[in-house]
Amino acid sequence: MRWSLYSVSNDTGKIYYGQTQDIEERWKQHNRKKEGVVKELLDEGKCELKILENFDTYEEARLTEALAIEMLPCVNKRSELLDVVIDKKEYGKLYRGYRDEVFNKKGKCKFCGVVMIDRNLKRHYGRCGILTTK
Repeated sequence: MRWSLYSVSNDTGKIYYGQTQDIEERWKQHNRKKEGVVKELLDEGKCELKILENFDTYEEARLTEALAIEMLPCVNKRSELLDVVIDKKEYGKLYRGYRDEVFNKKGKCKFCGVVMIDRNLKRHYGRCGILTTK
């Protein structure tokens, strides 16, 4: 059975990353929980589940999940909690195409219209929003 890296995002823009072999069962588990990060996302608004990539091995899925948590804005706890050691340079060589597509996705500032890497927008909004509202 293959492993899937997935994301759960809600209307507020918060994102959670996870990996599983059975995406339908995992989604049911998230919905049944009475507490936790995904439960908070579900309580805040409509959520969307997306499968980001499929893997042949648990190790590949776990490593990619840890890298996503480490490099992207998300509500997950730190990847150190997954007991995964990330050699970002080596990983980048192996998954450069995937990283460019997912991790370096472009976004546009809602205040000034400048285009930049999505993961930098939140930090940019802090500066740009302050500059444009004064």
